[in-house]
Amino acid sequence: MGATLGMQERFEKVVEDLSRAALAHVSWDSVAASVNDLVRTVGHSLTYAELRTRGAPIVHLARVFVGRERRSDLEQLYFRDYYPRDEAIPRLYGLRDGELVHKSDVYSDEEKKASVAYNEYLCVHGSENGLFLGIDGQDGGGIVMSCGNSTAREGWGNEQIKLIEGLLPHIRQFARVRRALADASALGVSLVALLESRWLGLVQLDSQGRILEANDRAQGVLLERDGLLDEGGMLAGRNPGEDAEIQRLLAQALAPYGPPGIGGSMKITRGKDRAPLVLEIHPVPQEGDTAPWQLGALVLIVDPASRPRGEPELVTKLLGLTPAESRVAVAIAAGQTVAGTALELGCAEGTARTHLKRIYRKLGIRKQTELVRKVLLLGG
Repeated sequence: MGATLGMQERFEKVVEDLSRAALAHVSWDSVAASVNDLVRTVGHSLTYAELRTRGAPIVHLARVFVGRERRSDLEQLYFRDYYPRDEAIPRLYGLRDGELVHKSDVYSDEEKKASVAYNEYLCVHGSENGLFLGIDGQDGGGIVMSCGNSTAREGWGNEQIKLIEGLLPHIRQFARVRRALADASALGVSLVALLESRWLGLVQLDSQGRILEANDRAQGVLLERDGLLDEGGMLAGRNPGEDAEIQRLLAQALAPYGPPGIGGSMKITRGKDRAPLVLEIHPVPQEGDTAPWQLGALVLIVDPASRPRGEPELVTKLLGLTPAESRVAVAIAAGQTVAGTALELGCAEGTARTHLKRIYRKLGIRKQTELVRKVLLLGG
């Protein structure tokens, strides 16, 4: 009984930390280490990609964690040398939401003998007997969680599988929120800065679901009453079916007792041929006894039509970059990785990385977040 209770407490702690890490309140690295310990795997990776009918997926987010540390060297190695040749890629982004498969089942017997991705990357780095988990993203996106080999002596067991399945909704919400923040150029910012965001609507709800505060972008959406509205201080949907789904998601996010709340996502249809809004309802872990007026959940409102986008021609003209450098700058500002940028632009990763170094030198910056702000401010 004590061991079971201990495992449940560890699980709930990981869930709470995932909620905090989505908004950068705790380090993603530390949460990833806790996930590896809980699941008992040598490591895991998380990749969020935009799926396309033609060509390779556009990778928006990719992180590899081994033990208790992030391995950016393995991220670079994989996307530089193996990703373009990995036979598993089209099969992975065809996984259903929540589908869990053994890596050895994704490759054919012939591929296990000849595949460089399988033999040189997975086998060398202790991942050939791991698992792949498919997770739905938003707007045609797909998320893949890759677990390395099990550290349990007997290999993967039912308890480990159940833990991964239990983490599924929380990992899904974590990745979606991170993507929404990346689209709004708001990764790593404080709650105060999120309230000031021009690109992302943010609504703070108390533990009873009442609206505490909304930033200008969110207020504009609610005042339009086109799909989403403020009904007596509560969030509501104009469409009865969508309103019922909003209330269901809020109820599971604001669960006052028992396990931590679970976040969720949905789309809100609008009239006048407008693209649907995307809502990300994110629980806020509580400290001690919850008072009714305490912050209980954050609702991120994403309007695809208002996502900041850079124009290469404008970047060339106003920032003094070459056309090739401008295309790289715009891709990086849109959330693309260097490897994904190279694939998208049809050049070698080394070429894209060289362009990025020149961009930093010309603009006098050192961080990617600085580049994102400079490019997106041109559109503003």
